Amino acid sequence: MNKILKLSAIALLASSTSLMAQSKNFEGFSVGVSGGYAGVEIAASGSNTQAGSTDHSSSGSFGKITESGSIDAGYSFATGPNFLLGVTANYTPGKAKIGTNSFTDNSTVGSQTDSISGSIKNFYTISLEPTYVLSPNSAIYAKIGYSHADVELSSGSANVSITSYSNKVEGWTYGIGSKNMLTNNLYLTIEGSVTDYDTISVTTADVTTASGASATGNPKVVQAKIGLGYRF
Repeated sequence: MNKILKLSAIALLASSTSLMAQSKNFEGFSVGVSGGYAGVEIAASGSNTQAGSTDHSSSGSFGKITESGSIDAGYSFATGPNFLLGVTANYTPGKAKIGTNSFTDNSTVGSQTDSISGSIKNFYTISLEPTYVLSPNSAIYAKIGYSHADVELSSGSANVSITSYSNKVEGWTYGIGSKNMLTNNLYLTIEGSVTDYDTISVTTADVTTASGASATGNPKVVQAKIGLGYRF
């Protein structure tokens, strides 16, 4: 009986050591680069005031899918035999175009179509990534993080000018992904995420029809990417 108990203890210890080794394969500091696609959409609503007419409101959404690339740096701590907690900073230097939103001004003064286009750029996210190790070479993770980005808007009509707008947005990013070790240090990542930003506002002035318009929008970015990283 004593031999059986000793063998069981040895087997349990070996198993625990092996599982802990799985976490160790993903622990430590890492950097990576990735590329993919980002879809940006703004659900907008607003009101228009125009000389000689009653106020009217409008709503709608506009967006566009564009390529994206990003840089990651982070550190993962082993918190159990097959669990880790990562802290990651991500920066996307390019622009994600929002697209062009066209709208029509109608009044007793006249009727014409105006447009606004824009982009969201300089994304960065700081996130926590709880990670579960499936095997010595593969793991899956969830992510939740704080995100920040800059906004650019421009008018597509010569007679319409943007008088003010929110040029920065903040929000939260949620995502899931996988990490697979290709060598002892090199790994492949696949990730999908959604970022919900806070509300932005914009006001415009139309010199032809003596009108002014104001609107608010809620930007959302959906991103899918694949990348390579190096663990030190």
